[in-house]
Parts: sequence; C-alpha cells; structure tokens
Amino acid sequence: MHTAASGLSETTRWSRSTTVAFLLDTVLAVACYVATYRLRFGDEVFSRFLPYALTALPFIVGGQVSALALSGVYRYRESRRWLPRLIGGVVVGSAAGTALSAAIVGMQGISRASFVINPLLLVTALFAWRGAMRLRRLALRTRALKANPQIMVDRADEEEASVTAGMLGVIRHRELLRNLVLKNLKLKYRGSIFGFLWSLVNPLVMVTVYSLAFTYILGIRTEGFVFLLLIGVLTWTFFANSASMSTGAIVDSGGLVKSVFFPRAILPISSVLFNLAQYLLTMLVFVPVMLLVYQVPLSPPMLLYPVFLALQLLCTMGFALLLSTATASYRDVRHILEIALSVLFWTTPVVYQFDRVPEVLRLPVLLSPMSSFVVAYQEMFYFGRWPDVSLWMAAVLYGVGGFVVGAMVFVSFEYRFAEQV
Repeated sequence: MHTAASGLSETTRWSRSTTVAFLLDTVLAVACYVATYRLRFGDEVFSRFLPYALTALPFIVGGQVSALALSGVYRYRESRRWLPRLIGGVVVGSAAGTALSAAIVGMQGISRASFVINPLLLVTALFAWRGAMRLRRLALRTRALKANPQIMVDRADEEEASVTAGMLGVIRHRELLRNLVLKNLKLKYRGSIFGFLWSLVNPLVMVTVYSLAFTYILGIRTEGFVFLLLIGVLTWTFFANSASMSTGAIVDSGGLVKSVFFPRAILPISSVLFNLAQYLLTMLVFVPVMLLVYQVPLSPPMLLYPVFLALQLLCTMGFALLLSTATASYRDVRHILEIALSVLFWTTPVVYQFDRVPEVLRLPVLLSPMSSFVVAYQEMFYFGRWPDVSLWMAAVLYGVGGFVVGAMVFVSFEYRFAEQV
C-alpha cells in the first residue's frame, strides 16, 4: 500500500511539475516574441508593427512549445542531454512555426529579422529559469546534508546536478578566488615605481590618440567627444583584456589543474575579477574628472550604473568560461580571438555614436556583445538619459544568457581539462 501511494504521489508530482514548466515556457515564448519586435523597432514603429506580429504569434509560440514537448524536455528527471534538446526544440519549433505562419497568414508587415532573434531570446530565457531551479535544488540538497550528514545520497542525482554544482563550488571556494585575484594584482605591480598609475596609462594613451585622429585629422567636432570615447574605451578594455586572459586560464595552469582539487571555473573567473578591479579603479579616477571638465551634472540615471555593470560582469564571465573551455581543446582559439576582438571593436559604438548609425545597421550593432553596455553608460553619464528598453533587453540577454551558456559549457567539459593541459 505504501509503495503504491508513493508511486501515485510521484506520478502526481511529475504531472504538476510538467504542467508548470509547460505553462512557464509558453508565457516566456509569448514574452520573448513581443520583446523581439520591441528590440527590433522603436516605440512608434513598434506600435505599427505589433498588430501584424500578433497574427503570427500563435503559430510561432505553438510551434516552439510543441517542438519542446516532442524533444523530450518535459520530463520529471532531466537527462544529461536536456541542453541540446532544449536548443533543438526551440530552433525546430521556430522554423516550423515560421513556415506555418507564412503559409496561412503570409509575411506582410512581419519582420524577417525577428525570426532570427526570437529563438536566441527564448533559449536564453528557458536556460535562465531552468538554471535557477537547478541551483535551488542543489542548494536545498546541500543544506539538508549539512543538517543531517547521515542522509544517503544518490550519486546519479549528484552527477545530474554537476552543472550547477560547479558554480556553487566557486562560491564555497571564494577565499581561493579572492586570493588568486589579490595575487595577480600584487604580481602586476610588484617592483613598479608608479604601481596602479600604469593602469591609467593605456586608456589615457588610447583616448589621446583617438581624440587627435578624430578631432583634428577627421574633423569630428562633437562636444564632449573625448568623454564619450573614454567611456567606451574603458568598457571595451575591461572586456577585451578579460577575454584575452581567459584563454590561458586553464592551459597555463596545468600543474594546478592536475594536482589540486577545486572548481576549475575559479581560474577564468579570477582573471575577469582581476580586470574588473583595474577597470573600477580607472573609472573612479577618470569619470569624476571628465564630469568636472565637461560640466556634466549628476543625474538620477547614473544610479543604474551598478545594475548594468553587474550584467556586464556576468556577460564577461560567460565569455571567459566559454573561451577557456574552447582553448583547452583547441589552442588556435587564442589566435582567432585576436581577430574577433578587432572586428568586435568596430561593431561596438566606441569611436562613433550609436545615434549616428544608419537605421538598417542599428540592430546588428546593438547585438554586438558590448554595445548595449557602452551605449547605456554613455546615456547615463554623458547625456543624463535613462537607457532605452532595447538597451535593457540586449544587456539582460547577454548578461544572463551569456553567463548561463558559458557556465553550462564549462562545467560540462570540466572533467577533461586534466587530460588536455
């Protein structure tokens, strides 16, 4: 009797969890579809395109959630391959929904670009809530084990939760993380006469060179151009230096990886935090000076800086985790990254204003990883304006989505690092 009751209870629980997951995915699919159009168009154009977009919504959302169900995502015990099932379901469902919509209601007034952006937004949203739930389950399991060490643990469950266990392991080993960051800072400035002042030289030289080139050679006389340039250069330097250092985070620490047990994610994350420390110190020196020089008054939008900085930090960590994982398998990633950073620099509004980008190119520029953060900082610090909704959406997409994807990939391949370095 007890066994039957337990089985019935588990079946009921499976049914309820599946229903909740299905409904939540449906709500997110609708929200991401509408958000895609808002990201693609401004306020006036968005209101004009929305009625046409809503005609295709049932087909797109229906195709997405149906494909997710057929892919086997909605199961009580998630398999190890739930990630490719999730991505495949969204991609196939979006394609099927688009084809069905084109056949029934046509494509008049419907943005083609939205069908490319929408799956990316939806995969990020589905990643985020599933990752959060797995973190919560693992935290509850860890708390229960601490309260009662005699509890028997199913090793299969431990393996299944290893993706989020790796990230929680970084928190548990935060003292090691802090010591690595401090060690890198001390080594960088050890024996140096000017110490931290050397960190100010590189952005100062870049700003000077670009200012001379664009102001006196190309004749750009935008008021406060140096301030706008400085904000972009500092933001970009933080990202580029973190990405470059992360490629060697695993491969250059072979002895440590092979001999000591600790969460390997600490290595690329410590390189990001090391560059974050330098970035913040530089911002604390340059930004107040620039505010005084150009007589920019303090404004409420500046209070949003910590929020966008947190999203930028998550995005940078995600890229660092991805790059360190890729470099462990393919050493050519370091050389490819040098070329990629050169391209990304010019697709980021650092040496030009986003408002002056042609309308047809604004979306591709905005989808460059650092564009939303650079433009948001310029809006807050120089123009004194609240960041646009599209900036929020792009920043959240890259911040949350980039970190989740990076963490998933890193921890999935972490067990191979000892053999690859």
